[in-house]
Amino acid sequence: MKLLLYLFSLSIILISNNIVYCGNYFLTEWDILAPFPSAPREDVDVLNCYGGIDNIPIGDNSTYISELVNGAKVGWSHYTTNSDGIVNLNFSNNVNWNLINNWAGSSGTYFSGWGISTFSLDTSETILVTCSGIAKFWIDSTVMQGDSYGLGLQVNSIALSSGTHQLKVRIIGSEGASYQCEIITTKAEQSIFIVYENTIVPDIVDNEFSSPYISISVLNILNQPINGVSLEPLTDEFQVSLIESPLPQEINYIGSGQLIPINFIVKTSNGSGFIDCPSGTTYAFSMMVYAESSSSLSSKGELITLNFTCKSFGEPFTFTFQDFDLSIQYADAIPPNDIEGGVSPTPVLFALHGAGVDAKSSAWTGAFQVQNYTWILLPTNRANYGFDWEEGGIKNGLMALDYLCNSLPGVPNHLKTKYQCDPYQLQVLGHSMGGHGSEHFATAISPDRVISLSIAAGWIDMKLYSPNFLRVGYSWSSPIIRFILDSVVSQNDADFHSPHLINIPMIVRMGSDDDNVPPFHVRRMLRLYDQLTHNTSIGLISEIPGEGHWFNGVVDDAIMQAFLTKYALSGIPLLPDRFLINCLNPGSFQGKGGISIQQAIENFKASKIRVDKTNSLSSGVWSLTTENVKRFGFNSFNEKPNQLVIDGQKFNYIQLPSHYCTDGTKVKRNIKISGSKKVITSSSVVWSICNDNDWMWSERSPLNSGPMVQILDYPILIVYGTIGSEQQTNQRQQSAVYLSNVLMYQMRYSINVLEDTQFTNDLFTTYNVIFMGGPQTNKAVYSIQSVLPSPIGFHGSSDNMTFSLNNNNNNGGGDSMFSGPSVGLLFLSSCYSPETIMNLTPKERYTQGRQGCMLTVIEGTDSIGFQNSLFNFPTKSSFPMPDFMILGPNFGYQGVSGANALGFWDNNWQLSDLSYVTSILNE
Repeated sequence: MKLLLYLFSLSIILISNNIVYCGNYFLTEWDILAPFPSAPREDVDVLNCYGGIDNIPIGDNSTYISELVNGAKVGWSHYTTNSDGIVNLNFSNNVNWNLINNWAGSSGTYFSGWGISTFSLDTSETILVTCSGIAKFWIDSTVMQGDSYGLGLQVNSIALSSGTHQLKVRIIGSEGASYQCEIITTKAEQSIFIVYENTIVPDIVDNEFSSPYISISVLNILNQPINGVSLEPLTDEFQVSLIESPLPQEINYIGSGQLIPINFIVKTSNGSGFIDCPSGTTYAFSMMVYAESSSSLSSKGELITLNFTCKSFGEPFTFTFQDFDLSIQYADAIPPNDIEGGVSPTPVLFALHGAGVDAKSSAWTGAFQVQNYTWILLPTNRANYGFDWEEGGIKNGLMALDYLCNSLPGVPNHLKTKYQCDPYQLQVLGHSMGGHGSEHFATAISPDRVISLSIAAGWIDMKLYSPNFLRVGYSWSSPIIRFILDSVVSQNDADFHSPHLINIPMIVRMGSDDDNVPPFHVRRMLRLYDQLTHNTSIGLISEIPGEGHWFNGVVDDAIMQAFLTKYALSGIPLLPDRFLINCLNPGSFQGKGGISIQQAIENFKASKIRVDKTNSLSSGVWSLTTENVKRFGFNSFNEKPNQLVIDGQKFNYIQLPSHYCTDGTKVKRNIKISGSKKVITSSSVVWSICNDNDWMWSERSPLNSGPMVQILDYPILIVYGTIGSEQQTNQRQQSAVYLSNVLMYQMRYSINVLEDTQFTNDLFTTYNVIFMGGPQTNKAVYSIQSVLPSPIGFHGSSDNMTFSLNNNNNNGGGDSMFSGPSVGLLFLSSCYSPETIMNLTPKERYTQGRQGCMLTVIEGTDSIGFQNSLFNFPTKSSFPMPDFMILGPNFGYQGVSGANALGFWDNNWQLSDLSYVTSILNE
């Protein structure tokens, strides 16, 4: 898929007068205002300078400046589509796309705009709406998630009065983009809608379910919450039982307009587990799904038929499992062929797919030969596009790996001992987006698990693949802003972390004519690899002349298979005598050589450890030189020292949770150069041994090191405020449902939405929490103000809010105050105040709390400020959102240059030096 499929977000406007009577209806009349400049992972609307799309005339002769078009002026165009409603955007008459592409690459062809259409209803009713090719859209003032990838996974519902309504589309995409919006009427007795395309089931392997977990997707179309659903199989052969939620039953409901996964377990009624289903056939059973409502409304059940593919053991098969957020996900696996000739437990070929690829599709599973001695695991990244194998995407892969090796799904009971696998012995391979994922895993996540690395057509990092220089918000931004945002996403950069590959066998594979991921990327990775080893021939390259992005054998022809076979049984490579550990975020990096950095002195600046084990064979001593490291320790690994010399200080070897720690104090040391009288005076930090992990309760640790996106690495609740005005409460409730639906679409998250009166602090023991509204509008946040980072302050009432940021450690100190229209705020926080949590006994801490618990607060002085904050919550990979941001009144059209403050918290949740604060913005 082209780059635009990775980075959808376009801006357009449409207007028509479509009358909806019954059934399905595509909107065919649109007024469009585009193209304006845009860039990946940025949604800056230049029209906000003129009042925004809601305050400018629609369809008139007005023009606006855009650097993309000839003559620099853009006006309205009217589009009438065919009956299928597909809007094909074409600006070739006034945009020289070839010229732009020649100097800026494909990123230069990104554009934004608006499209507006209207439709009329005869009566008040609930309708379903879906817009494919669009990331977000509005019906009247309600924002909704689009089906941006056109996979049929997103449907929205809304209750509307009779009369005319506006559908407003925001599109950000590339040359040749298109979209389509459909309205579907509902039945009076209907309370839920099942999205068939978003159903997860396991395969049946040798006449048994490979795993018991099933998930369907249910949309609540009532104008009120429902208390979950009940399931009724239409056969006596199977029993189904809902997976119990950690939430109390009285608050475990589905919000109005919320699309949520319903997870359950299936088993045969007779307990035998046997299902008569020969390989090559399919098996189906149907069940009714009923809404459980506390109201008097009667609910007609919805029918769903579950279809299972039947396999024989040895074929690729799909299994399901419970992921880190308690959702149900799936992966595919292919067992090894010649288990007798290998080792037990066997290694795993960890194979990561490209963008738009379904991990269970035959096109992907069929691209691999059955390995003689190695399991093949094909995880999903949570979705076809998911998170680019970063953050929750790669965590999903590791959860699938653990489930495969710990439970052996799909393996007949009499073969389970024989087919065990080792999750710490991996041959890592990926193509395209998965090629990036393979690099990312082997360099920045867990190089100690990697036997070999195969990169096929993979991009190195997002900033190189989709350059940032076209960002609209960079024009007026201070360089420190760019530095901060770059620090957020650089934790995913394979090139920065490439020193961890120094002992890992690697091959790069691509077609010489790849115009999707240019060969430049893997060639650069190969150059870095050879430079690290000072050997021009150690890295292997297989570049196929004349081939493009995908071709037969790209991941598993004779060349690639020979590489895999050579290293399948070689085990984890021995460490070199000298190696370097680079770490930008202890929260994502698991370590190299068994060494795991637990905490930096200054967050989001590089932490480094140079390891010299030259004399370890004779003395068993490793010499370590550190930079910007506050805590580190050793995980279990196949190599380890007996003693360490850390910055000149001797210690015995210990394993985590005991670790080596410093308060950053430096001492001067005199070093005599061997063979001479020369003495050099240097300084180094003072190290000691810390014997527990109590510090993780009060300080930032790998569990909560940030940035904000890390909050999504755990089960999530969204809690909206109800103590502001009616308009504020409605916006926060709608925004909670919207964000839940966004995360359901992008990563199939399973998220409950609660109102603030239902929240209690004991929920922190299971969930990270996103709060819609601060203490003036959210009762739950009001009750926990003492846990919020002390630099953040809330002042005034709900209709006259002021935010403050205490800047005592930076730029002269003092409180900076931010108020007025359209100001937004969002920040990451611990769930506990350090003083309160450390006053509890250890037993009380572990029963009443959870290490690493995080929350985020989203707030705004008005509806625009709140919406700007909401849209800056990170829902995609490499989204540059640090620990906190205060958005100024003109953020909508200025982007990050319109931020009053942004940056990071230090280890004690105070303002870090790596932060930016200003009270003077462009007006």
